[in-house]
Amino acid sequence: MPDTLSDMRYDENVFAVVTAYDLKNKASSALKLPHNSKWLRSAVGGVAETPTIDSREATPAASGDTPSEDDEPHAADRLIVTFDKLLLDCPSGLQFGTRPTSSHILLGHRGTRGISARQYNIVVDEELRIWLHDYTSTHGTAVAHDGQNEEETRKKEKWILAFGPGMETSFHKITVYSSGLAIRIEFPNHESARSQYIKNLKRFFDRQNAHAFDRSDIPTLRELEVDSASTTQAPSEAQTPSQRLVYYKDKLIGTGAYGMVHTAIRTRDATVVAAKTFTRPANKRGLDEADPRWLMGIRREFAIMRDNPHAILDFHETPEPMIVMAYYPRGNIADAGLMDDELYVSALGQILDGLSHLHAQGTVHRDLKPENILVETQPLFKVVIADFGLAKVIDTATLLTTFCGTLKYAAPEVFPGISDGHGPTADIWSLGVIGLEWLYDIPAAPRLPKVKDKQGDALDRSWNRWIKLWSAKLIAKVRDEDDDLVIQILSHMLAYEASDRWSAKRCLEQGFTNGLFRRREADDLVICDDESADPSSDGSGRFRRSQALSPKQGPVEVTVTPVPAGS
Repeated sequence: MPDTLSDMRYDENVFAVVTAYDLKNKASSALKLPHNSKWLRSAVGGVAETPTIDSREATPAASGDTPSEDDEPHAADRLIVTFDKLLLDCPSGLQFGTRPTSSHILLGHRGTRGISARQYNIVVDEELRIWLHDYTSTHGTAVAHDGQNEEETRKKEKWILAFGPGMETSFHKITVYSSGLAIRIEFPNHESARSQYIKNLKRFFDRQNAHAFDRSDIPTLRELEVDSASTTQAPSEAQTPSQRLVYYKDKLIGTGAYGMVHTAIRTRDATVVAAKTFTRPANKRGLDEADPRWLMGIRREFAIMRDNPHAILDFHETPEPMIVMAYYPRGNIADAGLMDDELYVSALGQILDGLSHLHAQGTVHRDLKPENILVETQPLFKVVIADFGLAKVIDTATLLTTFCGTLKYAAPEVFPGISDGHGPTADIWSLGVIGLEWLYDIPAAPRLPKVKDKQGDALDRSWNRWIKLWSAKLIAKVRDEDDDLVIQILSHMLAYEASDRWSAKRCLEQGFTNGLFRRREADDLVICDDESADPSSDGSGRFRRSQALSPKQGPVEVTVTPVPAGS
């Protein structure tokens, strides 16, 4: 048995270290039960419990030596679970509970309140990932990672504790709660993944697997799903805390005025997802109301995304509103780097397809831009529209602070003084600008209005002139391009008057008619028809990024005639 915790990290016979963690001495008392003695490693160091010299002897001098390796800082009694003992009998993995005949580690005597005969067990799967299962307890278990989800008690559930050996772990402090009894569990050899440790893990898995067909206590995935509420419930049918799935937030991948986006891990199946949390607005009236306006907006976004062809996964309202979405490691298309024209055409078609669906449901995105388009390249290329439902009509104050690559995609009618409102064709304009930028580049935007000394109507008029000039430059750019399959669509997307623009459905139909788009057999998503990208007989190509507008040369100024003020 190794003498120090640091030594244990290099002893490949060690599977797990279990330490008492609660403040009421429940776990500490349980770990010291005689049944657990074969695993027990008592804390050493500290003050001697009995005298070591006679009362008349002189007090020995301090040794002056460095502390003994037995003088462990923050020492605590712990159980050291080793493979050599565990593998003797482990049909259900490492079992915790109150029944001595079935438990490797006792959490109390039979009759201990809130703890079952078979409370939970720790197992290894075929990928050598480590899991905790609570399939048979009466009162449930909670598993916290770095303090998250301490109150999320579940029954008939499982939690991921560690990914495969050698993989960087996201779980640094794992604490397991059972009716007030808390223990800390670590797997000190798992990340280093030394060869003998991996062999021991495989033997552990084989011993479990050999008994798997004889066990009837393990619920099927379907039974787990029935026990939990559906992950696609409507906001009016919000899941109760005891039903909803559990997620652990991991790395921060995005921030904004709305809140933050983290990668997160779904405990039941170790799926990595994206979790979008929302910051409660400051100085907001009605914070104690059941449904303040900001929460209603979040519910609206959830409802919109739930009905999107690329549906979200889950929605929690407490302890903080959180929308769980699929995670796209490549991020948004603006950060994905320059792609082939065929992929940009596929993205254009897929977004048109998504907008066609949304607009048919009466939903307008209102903030379409490359940063809101997520991209996935493996196993197949696809894009997903993100951030629904929270964008609002741009007001004067917003114009002063949010340009930075956003307003150049906004439709003219979004700006103050242009229109009383806007509808689905505002998204069509935005996507037209995006498509033009992807495949042909766009001209340089006009200088922003000098708004320092302007207010009210004067400021609105400045932005009115700016968007008219910018719109005219974009429209002129489309007209200057040679006619091709993409321009045939963009020319009807970038029309100044909203009523003159094609709908998403009509744009999509045009792409199928002229041979630009087709649907991929594997998933029915819209992609570029490969033949549309082949050079024509004269070698000119049926669509191609303009050489004069190559990204290497930067944007090109074009001569425009501003839209008349009365238009």
